[in-house]
Amino acid sequence: MQTKTPYILTRERATAVPLGNFDVMEDGNTLVNRLYYAVPRFENGRFQCSVFYEENIFRKEPNGDLMLVHSNFREEN
Repeated sequence: MQTKTPYILTRERATAVPLGNFDVMEDGNTLVNRLYYAVPRFENGRFQCSVFYEENIFRKEPNGDLMLVHSNFREEN
């Protein structure tokens, strides 16, 4: 059981809480992985929570290794 949750500092200097790590597409040559995060905050006395993900695209090497070819951040709507 995980007893301590790691927090990631985002570009906005807010603390992001990791939600999950999912492989969303895989074929013989490519793997697309998404790391989901939540950024909770209080504004004007109200709780708000944004969800975003880091999408990583890997190329599969013949020996089984993965080579990162592209990475970007997207906000989940």
